[in-house]
Amino acid sequence: MRTFVVLLIVLTLLGALLAACDGGGGASTSTGPPGTPPPMTKIAFASRRDGKGEIYVLRPDGRQVNVSNHPEEDVNPDWAPDGSRIAFASNRSGDYQLYVVNADGSGLTRVTSGPGDLSPRWSPDGERIAFSRVGTLMVVESDGGNEQTILAGQPQEDGSLCATGGFVGGWSPDGQRITFYAADVRKNVGNICIVNVDGSGLTAVVSEPSAYHVEPSWSADGARIAYRSIRDGNHEIYRVNIDGSEDTNLTNHQATDLEPDWSPDGNWVVFASDRSGDFELYALRSDGSELIQLTVNPGKDSDPSWSPR
Repeated sequence: MRTFVVLLIVLTLLGALLAACDGGGGASTSTGPPGTPPPMTKIAFASRRDGKGEIYVLRPDGRQVNVSNHPEEDVNPDWAPDGSRIAFASNRSGDYQLYVVNADGSGLTRVTSGPGDLSPRWSPDGERIAFSRVGTLMVVESDGGNEQTILAGQPQEDGSLCATGGFVGGWSPDGQRITFYAADVRKNVGNICIVNVDGSGLTAVVSEPSAYHVEPSWSADGARIAYRSIRDGNHEIYRVNIDGSEDTNLTNHQATDLEPDWSPDGNWVVFASDRSGDFELYALRSDGSELIQLTVNPGKDSDPSWSPR
């Protein structure tokens, strides 16, 4: 416990220093020497600490601010590339739809009308948002216009699980491809997949071993994907190259680890875990070393999104 407290204090002091240097929102370009905390910009996440789903922002100075503040369920936050806005899903209109809000909680705008819109992910240029509508992969302009279908989920008749559609994980840095996961809960299997934005080039990146592989996140350099895998009966965070090579377990812990996201420099991965008794946010280096706990609250903290700036 004492070690964690020291780490948390160090993390807070580093965040305050970064905020003083760049006005509170700039991204660090280096993690520094071994033994230092990760570079803190801002991390958006979903939390149930208020008894319902809300979108919070963990700031560089350690403050955690509720930016959605609504009686209904708010989930799946994702930062715009410039760090100014957050997209998220909410059922405040009766079914899950996508909303965009400024980083300080102002300027709320609904961008889709559902039903069942989840997992919003901003394009690298900030002009579009990919999302899942009841398993169909969609894209919409960030102001809510020009909805298009990327991949309509099809029955699994040809043996390709990826063709059934699923939930968006993120964009390639060049904005040409999207990673997502497709799952068959009856068979307890899931695949990490990639598809071009025009719907072509459907590829499975992780399908073996036959297990539940879900929640992919694309690194900023486009070379790797972090994801959750349930193999050997345990939920772990893995890292894999986009060609499927070097599939590596990063967490290797008996707890439930889920929902990874990359730091802007690609040297750290943030994720949620119940290893302390309830779900909190943690960060570790992309080689699996140097674990740091970021939140401590009695409610569930999950689904982190690391701001690019």
